[in-house]
Amino acid sequence: MSRPAAVHPALPRVSQGITGLLCAESLAFRTWPPVVVALVLILLALAGPRWSPVAWGFRLIARPPDRLEPAAPVRFAQGIAAVLLTAAVALWIAGLETAGWALVGLVAAVALFSAVSGVCIGCHAWRLLLARRTTGEDLRGPLGLTGDGPWLVLVTAPGCARCEPAARELAHLAEGREVVRVDLARRPQAGGLPIQSVPAVLAVGRDGRLLEARSGRLAAEDHRAVVAAAA
Repeated sequence: MSRPAAVHPALPRVSQGITGLLCAESLAFRTWPPVVVALVLILLALAGPRWSPVAWGFRLIARPPDRLEPAAPVRFAQGIAAVLLTAAVALWIAGLETAGWALVGLVAAVALFSAVSGVCIGCHAWRLLLARRTTGEDLRGPLGLTGDGPWLVLVTAPGCARCEPAARELAHLAEGREVVRVDLARRPQAGGLPIQSVPAVLAVGRDGRLLEARSGRLAAEDHRAVVAAAA
C-alpha cells in the first residue's frame, strides 16, 4: 500500500489527539516512554498507512468521507512533530531535561488544540509556505496542462464523494468549456497546491499562474467565481 495522495479529514485529528494525549501523559507524570510511543506512531504514519496502527484502526471504524484532504500538509505537520519529539529525546539524553520537557509540552498543546478544534496548525503553516512559493509560479507542468489557456481545473482524488457533483456543477457553469480533471493519485505533485481539501476548483491563466482557487464544500458561487476568473 503506497502513501495516499489524500486522506480522510478525520484521520489527522485522531492522530493528533493520540499524540497530544501521550505527550500530556508524559508531561504530567514526568516519564519518557509515552513520548517514545508517540514518536514511533508518527514515524510509522510517515512511512505509510500500511505500517501505521492508527491508520489501520481508523479504517475499521471510519465512515466514508464526502471530501478528502491532500496528504502533503498532513505529512508536513507530522514531520514537524517528529522533529520536535526527536529533539526532546536528544535533549533528555544530553541532560537538558527542562528544554526537553518544554518541547514535549509544545507538541502536546499544539496537537490537542488541533485535534479538538480541527485546525491543523502544521497544515496551515504548509499552506502559507506554499502560497508564497506558488505565487506567480507556472502550474502547467505540475497540473499537466497543455494547449492554450486559460484553464478550468478540477482537482479530485479516489474515494472523493463530492468530486463528481462538483465536476457536473463546474461543467454546467463552464457552458461547453473544457474542464481539466487532475487526479491527486496520478499527479501527487498537485497536492503541493495551497488547497485545503478535495474537490478543489482552480482557474489557471494562459501563463500558468493561479488566478482563483476554491476547495472543500463548494457552493455554486465558488464555481461561478472560478469560471469568471478564467474568462
